[in-house]
Amino acid sequence: MAITTIADMQIVPSKFAEYIITRTTEKSMLVRSGITMADPTVSQVINGTPKGGNLITMPYYKPLTGEDEVFGEEEIEVDKISTDNEIATLLIRQRAWGDTDLSRVFGGSDPLAAIADLASDWWITREQAVMLSILKGILDPSKGALKNHVLDISAEEGTECIIGVDNTLSAKQLMGDAADKLGLVFMHSATYTQLQKQQKIDTEYDATLQIKINYYLGYQVVVDDGMPAGSGVYDTYFLGKGVFARNDGMPAGLIGVETDRNKRKAENILINRRALVMHPLGISWNANATLADGKKYASNADLVKPANWTLKKNHKNIPIVCLRHKIEANPTTPTAEEVTAYDSRRV
Repeated sequence: MAITTIADMQIVPSKFAEYIITRTTEKSMLVRSGITMADPTVSQVINGTPKGGNLITMPYYKPLTGEDEVFGEEEIEVDKISTDNEIATLLIRQRAWGDTDLSRVFGGSDPLAAIADLASDWWITREQAVMLSILKGILDPSKGALKNHVLDISAEEGTECIIGVDNTLSAKQLMGDAADKLGLVFMHSATYTQLQKQQKIDTEYDATLQIKINYYLGYQVVVDDGMPAGSGVYDTYFLGKGVFARNDGMPAGLIGVETDRNKRKAENILINRRALVMHPLGISWNANATLADGKKYASNADLVKPANWTLKKNHKNIPIVCLRHKIEANPTTPTAEEVTAYDSRRV
């Protein structure tokens, strides 16, 4: 049976790029869960960004302040509505695939659709990696913009260090009366398994009965082994709807999709580039951030750095919380009675 390759396909770059973006948006858990929100205005700004520009200004209205006035015959005072802005960093990422990686699609299927689906699935994983990098940076417990939204129980004795109902409720309380804004939880697969052992994972299905949706204490679960984990300590993130702005665009001079051929290797190549914004609302990117390796656009390693982010809004307006925990019990310090009993047994 014949194999269809990139060289055989009539790829229209602009349409193919649009299709990949559309499929990525449709299939993304971040979008479907409501954690990210799109703003057409931001996409327009991306499209108008000159080649080499890497900052996006995102204006917003400040909360209203001042006291109310008692009704009377005096002229009412008129207060103004103030504005401010956050800075988002424009991310431009790219990837190239050759025939041996992508296009061995046998007859009876649509090779263009297959490649677009594979590419969109790959981009979804990369978007998730971008978001996790940002969360690591802003939730750094010592220097992060949201360091006060971190509950670290990893050093507690015995089972008190393990994620569970009580510790989760204590973590969500860091949001105070705004805790109801939290709706989704990112966790490592080891954490997910621990909660399964506790029988705290509930499973539902969508209207089609084809998509399984897991919940923990009412929070929709996303399992990702890219979550921070090391030395038996795990981070679990609780997020609210619309807390991230997610937008695609194509700055002037950037080519989103193109094909090439390496004649010396008889290799056909598909190149895909994306310009996107993934930005935590209420927090601003440092316009003076120094990017690694002299790059013009931020890498995930840059997004992880706490110094590159600044808190702009009241923390209650930013539904992001981190619970730092273990999944196995810590050693406990023996009580005086236990020490006495042990010594008596030794005598």
